[in-house]
Amino acid sequence: MKKRMKHLVSAMALAGFLFIAFGSIDESVTEIEISTQEPEMTISARKLYADYEANGVAADEKYKGKVLQVKGVINDIDRDIMDNIYVTLKGDQYFGDIQCFFAESHLATASKLSKGQKISVKGLCEGKLMNVMLKGCVVE
Repeated sequence: MKKRMKHLVSAMALAGFLFIAFGSIDESVTEIEISTQEPEMTISARKLYADYEANGVAADEKYKGKVLQVKGVINDIDRDIMDNIYVTLKGDQYFGDIQCFFAESHLATASKLSKGQKISVKGLCEGKLMNVMLKGCVVE
């Protein structure tokens, strides 16, 4: 019984480490990778979120792994539990948004944004968890 408990604790610790390791990939790396790429498409935040709500599989096929330019209205500006800067664009009236993650080098830009402001963001679509995620973002 004690041996099983040790294995369970070890597995949970490993899962936590992997979550932190993959969750903390530096946004600047993604930004550099996509910096010279033109967005494959321009879309509104509401349309992007609606497409994911309608059919997540089809939306992943269309958007995931692609550089997008997303236009929308800022709903929130903050940091996540890993201290990464993010801005959410209104995607749905009640539940979901487009969550745009920025490298620390964009601190000055993020600090000048305000809720309700209309912006255009370029980033790499990572699909939907609770929100549709864009990584390596820059304000265009």
